[in-house]
Amino acid sequence: MKKVVLAVAVASSLFLTGCASYRTSSNINNTEQSFSGPVVIIEGSLPGKNYTEISPIEVSIKKLTVFHKDPTKELVNEALIAKARSIGANAVINVEYSSGVGLTTWGYMDAEGVGVKTKN
Repeated sequence: MKKVVLAVAVASSLFLTGCASYRTSSNINNTEQSFSGPVVIIEGSLPGKNYTEISPIEVSIKKLTVFHKDPTKELVNEALIAKARSIGANAVINVEYSSGVGLTTWGYMDAEGVGVKTKN
C-alpha cells in the first residue's frame, strides 16, 4: 500500500510540474510591450553606430526538475525578445550565452546583451 501511495505521489508531482517546466528571470521587470514589431537578436555588433543603446538585457531560463529538457537558445531568445519589446528596443546586440547546472537548478541557460533602437 505504501508503494502505491508513493507511486501516486511521484506521478502527481511530475504531472503538476509538467506545466511549468522552466523559470525565467531577468534584470528587466517591465512586462508590458512598448514595441510590437520584430526584434533582431545579434551575437555581434551592428556596423557603424546606426542605433541608440537603451539598456543592458539579461535573462536566465532554469529548468525546474531533472526530468525536464534543458533550456534552449530558442527559449532564451524568446525571453530576450520579450524583454527588448518591453523597453522599446527592436534589436539586442552583443548577445552572449552561457549554460550549465547550478546549485538551485538542474540546468540553466543565460544570455546577456544590449537592447538598442535602430535608426532605420
